[in-house]
Amino acid sequence: MSGVAKSREHHWWPVGIQKYWADGDGNVSWIEPDGRVHKKKVKNRKIARNSHGHSMLRGTVWETNFEGKFQSADDAAPKVIDALLSLRPLGGTFIEFLELIKLFLRRNRKLRDICKFYHLDEQIHRQLLLLLFSLLIRSPRCRSRYESYPKLIGLPSDEDVGKDNMRQHFLTASRLTEARSLSNRYFILIHSPVKKFIFGDGSLDWLSGSLVANKIDGRTLVPLTPQLCVYLCTPHIMRATPNCASVCAPPWMVDRINDLMQVYSRDKLFFVGRPPILSEAFRQRQFLVHKERADPLIELLDEIAGIAKRDSLFGIELLCRKAFVGSDHR
Repeated sequence: MSGVAKSREHHWWPVGIQKYWADGDGNVSWIEPDGRVHKKKVKNRKIARNSHGHSMLRGTVWETNFEGKFQSADDAAPKVIDALLSLRPLGGTFIEFLELIKLFLRRNRKLRDICKFYHLDEQIHRQLLLLLFSLLIRSPRCRSRYESYPKLIGLPSDEDVGKDNMRQHFLTASRLTEARSLSNRYFILIHSPVKKFIFGDGSLDWLSGSLVANKIDGRTLVPLTPQLCVYLCTPHIMRATPNCASVCAPPWMVDRINDLMQVYSRDKLFFVGRPPILSEAFRQRQFLVHKERADPLIELLDEIAGIAKRDSLFGIELLCRKAFVGSDHR
């Protein structure tokens, strides 16, 4: 029997990441679907918490707390984020700046042409992968989906079923991250020094579902700071190096990533500066999903990783049109 939790407050968004989202007064801000804005001091550790969120079978002699399972990912988060922020996109030097100007004058340039490429240190690679899984699996979006599993056999949602699935998925993610080869994981670091990303209680997650098959396969898009978003894909064939691209996002890309964050979130959107303009998707207060696991922006990012696009792109103006459908509980 495991020990009972020492603290009843568990966080689904690590405190070590929250500090990057604090404004000059030390406040983290979020907006709800009805437009209400809230602020809390990041130092008080009262943001994105869930009472007994990682305690199972509460009130019984079998009560178990698995909060500690996420500790290594949480502890490594600041180091990982600082390492990623140091991997600057093209244009940081005078020579690179001149090169960028030449590229912008080319008609047939691709997004890959304006990237700078790196090879992630193995430790940072594994820690980043585990951090992404931690954020996805602990998110209210995944929790809601896990809790709804009994509905598949006609039973009501169950909180302990959700927690047990969360625990099992993260244990699998931890084992695979520590033991498996790093040969087919490609990261794209999307920097936005001016326009800011938002973060919600759900993210585009076409990745964590593969854990059921005991593998890491798929895609995810997760903002880590207001200036940095990480895209991960798992090409079936890729070169051993480089395994990471860094790109400075044009404004339309930041807007699209923020639109996707609103689609996959339900109750909260965290932001720095001005509140985001709420989309119709977020106002529905549901965890929405794409109709199909396809998106023009994702295809553009896949091209950077060397994954051939499946269909021709329809233009940026079509990026937001009919891309999602209600309810993540399918």
